Amino acid sequence: MLKITIEGANGIGDKLQFSSFPENYWRNTGQKIIDADNVWVFDYNPYVVRGESTEKPINLWEQRWPAATSISLPEYEQKPFFTSIASRTSEIFGHSAYLRHPRLYQFEDLPTLDKRIVIHTTGKRMPIHVGLGEDRERYLSEEIIDHIRKAYAGYEIIQVGSTDDIDARVVDCRGMENIWDVARLIAQARVFIGVDSGPYWIASCYPKVFRKKVLMQYPAEYLRNGFVPMHIINPHTHWHDHSCLYFNRTTEDAGISYGYVKL
Repeated sequence: MLKITIEGANGIGDKLQFSSFPENYWRNTGQKIIDADNVWVFDYNPYVVRGESTEKPINLWEQRWPAATSISLPEYEQKPFFTSIASRTSEIFGHSAYLRHPRLYQFEDLPTLDKRIVIHTTGKRMPIHVGLGEDRERYLSEEIIDHIRKAYAGYEIIQVGSTDDIDARVVDCRGMENIWDVARLIAQARVFIGVDSGPYWIASCYPKVFRKKVLMQYPAEYLRNGFVPMHIINPHTHWHDHSCLYFNRTTEDAGISYGYVKL
């Protein structure tokens, strides 16, 4: 069996991107994988085993993405984009991706609560990647938060995230210590609205949740001219999946994104 580690994948999304790998590996090879880290994203994964092994683990976090070899090809030979993050990882091993989304294998059978909206207002502090089109940090403006409250008046709006996140003045579930409690809240939501951060990746584990990501870090000009989800020669946009609806911080549509008034 293949033994893996994801050492260096520190964020929630960094880890969750690999949660589809064990199932895809099993469906390609008939073998389960060994989790060297006992990482939480594999806690309920039926394609993962844990225990002693003398085999040296492969660090998925350090593997070169297929794009690294595609860049040197003539433009007409380049695949324009990946179909999913799962396919990006599977193609490292020459495998097909039968499962295209992150998966936690918990809470999938819970009923959807039609009046539940979960929001996340504030992403983890990180450098602004000016050279990659960003010009501000990832947090919802007061204007957008106010719009969400009005647009979903009459709904149960639950806020998840850290205690120091911008307060949306809705049902406050910030600061939950058990990440599985957060996953349960999100799994039963009809809609998830948030910035590009960890809770969005939890929502991605549940395709029945209608996901709306607000790309607060990008100006409209960049979204109109330079933003392509899963673009194979732009690793920075590999994280943006085709299955999500994207919104921007203005009232106008820009590129593939909608103005925030359409949230």
